[in-house]
Amino acid sequence: MRRSLLLAALCGLAVAGSACATDYPPPAGSFQVGAPMAEPAPRGAQPIVPIPQARDSRPSNAVEARLLVAHNVERERVGTPALIWDDALAAEAGAWARQLLATGRFEHDLSGHGHGENLWTGWGGRVWTPEEMVADWSAEKRDYVRGDFPNVSRTGNWTAVGHYTQMVWRGTTHVGCAIASQGDRSVLACRYSPPGNIDGRRAY
Repeated sequence: MRRSLLLAALCGLAVAGSACATDYPPPAGSFQVGAPMAEPAPRGAQPIVPIPQARDSRPSNAVEARLLVAHNVERERVGTPALIWDDALAAEAGAWARQLLATGRFEHDLSGHGHGENLWTGWGGRVWTPEEMVADWSAEKRDYVRGDFPNVSRTGNWTAVGHYTQMVWRGTTHVGCAIASQGDRSVLACRYSPPGNIDGRRAY
């Protein structure tokens, strides 16, 4: 059974300017109990803002290092340059992950931060490793078709591969991620600079 469910595909996130606002946990019967959910960043939902200059940093702990390695393993497979850690992106991601836990929601940050964003959440009395969380995004490559974005999915819907394409996007150079947990729920948020998933361009 498929472990990752894309919220974006369920609520029309591909419409420019729209966003998924979902209470946690999802309604009974709509998701497999305990299954993680993942959501790629919306296209066209953020206003155009100056993108802050990315800064080279080093992961500050083992979890951050493992998240970075998990991204770079996928990038190495397709020949895109390794990502560099950015503490400022990690701080942004952590603040948003904690806010999602505090509010019980699962949606993108549309505050105009100017970065790419991948989100994942899981619950149900078990602990997921950083590698398992990122693997749910990487698994989307099964539906990836090389082409100009957004025509990159064999399903016809870019959201089926949106996490994966952001992870391996050639033009992205920096990433920062954070995992926040509360009770039986965990949220992983990653921010990317410069953002990927840009219309008319190729992931790699």
